Amino acid sequence: MVQEKFVNTILEVLSPISNITTVKSKGFVGLYKDKVMFGKIISQSVLFLSDDNKFIEVETELITRLLRPKNKIDQSDLDIFLFEANKAWWLAVKRQLYWSTLASIKMVHLH
Repeated sequence: MVQEKFVNTILEVLSPISNITTVKSKGFVGLYKDKVMFGKIISQSVLFLSDDNKFIEVETELITRLLRPKNKIDQSDLDIFLFEANKAWWLAVKRQLYWSTLASIKMVHLH
């Protein structure tokens, strides 16, 4: 299946980052690190969480270059992609901490 091959290629590109997993959902494949979702794969596109709490598509040209055979991929393209993935994960962690803290504060005020 084309989608499965694409997901596996993206996971291979992300392999320098530890603990990356995927979860299939309706319409997309979620990208997770340490149980925190930081990205999505929809069809042949990768989206990472952005500063404004939205999933933004990674440049199509960059993804196309990352799909080349391993020995033809430019290190700078890998670095950019991995930087964006790590940034998205940290933003997701921050968002999760924010919501869990807010929930804790609400629980304290309810008692």
